[in-house]
Amino acid sequence: MPPLLRWTIDKLRRRLAGLFKHRITEDDVIEEVKKKCEKDRIELDIEFTKYPKHAIKLAKAARDKYDLIIAAGGDGTINEVINGMANSKATLVIIPFGSTNVLACELGIPNNPEEAAELITKGKKIKMDLGYAETSKESRYFSMMLGAGPFAQVIKDMTPKFKKRWGRFAYPFGIIKLLFRYKWHEIYVKHKIDSTGYFVIMANIKYYAGEYEIADKANISDGLLDLVVINRKNIWDIIVLIFSFAIGKLNKYLRKEYYQTKEADIYSHHKIQIQVDGEVLGIAPVNVKIIPKALNVIAGSQYVI
Repeated sequence: MPPLLRWTIDKLRRRLAGLFKHRITEDDVIEEVKKKCEKDRIELDIEFTKYPKHAIKLAKAARDKYDLIIAAGGDGTINEVINGMANSKATLVIIPFGSTNVLACELGIPNNPEEAAELITKGKKIKMDLGYAETSKESRYFSMMLGAGPFAQVIKDMTPKFKKRWGRFAYPFGIIKLLFRYKWHEIYVKHKIDSTGYFVIMANIKYYAGEYEIADKANISDGLLDLVVINRKNIWDIIVLIFSFAIGKLNKYLRKEYYQTKEADIYSHHKIQIQVDGEVLGIAPVNVKIIPKALNVIAGSQYVI
């Protein structure tokens, strides 16, 4: 079976299966975490986020007070928690609950809240690297990736109104819309060598946007960031890139545009958007580096680094 057809069938199968699954609620998550903590006599305090970046503040207040910080949410919430507790002795427990849970998937954490809660005591404690990005106005840790260029612009343009209108198709439509109007400005990356491209990713994990592998050598504990510099802007090259991305063959296609490094400076002569873990950071230039073993986190019991 051709790779693209196999990918399409698998994608449809997962979508159809998802239609018949019980929708996990906030109460489901709280109940399972409470049940697990009561069973193992773990003292539990519960806080709810009330506004953007509130999770950073909550995590900062908890990092020196608690041994475990249990965070239920999607990748955006988890990123905030990490930014509040990085480089502390506290250990992060992730309960997947959100539109995307890429980091949880990378760590082998199940989506089922009961199974995820079991990892509070039965999971494997590991130390993982974090990326750190700093612009002239803001800095932020990231667990998964930094992106510079078109996809970061999609995230910047993704207004609540647009997402509400298009639902799960918002990001695909946003990308299609972008392809027809985006101005492909050159982005410069100074690392072990000097590279130039139109789209740049610095990855700490293998996957981008959920299930698409973009950095096949990435490892969360190797002390390196995997740098992908895409230097094509011809529409046919972009189409090939997208198909290669979708069917998991991108790394073979980009072999000459793939590097591993501890630090890089990304800049441009134009306003280039930067995003980290799916959240807008600001405009380049940005300095990006790896912070080895900056986070204690619980992974699935079968997870192997």
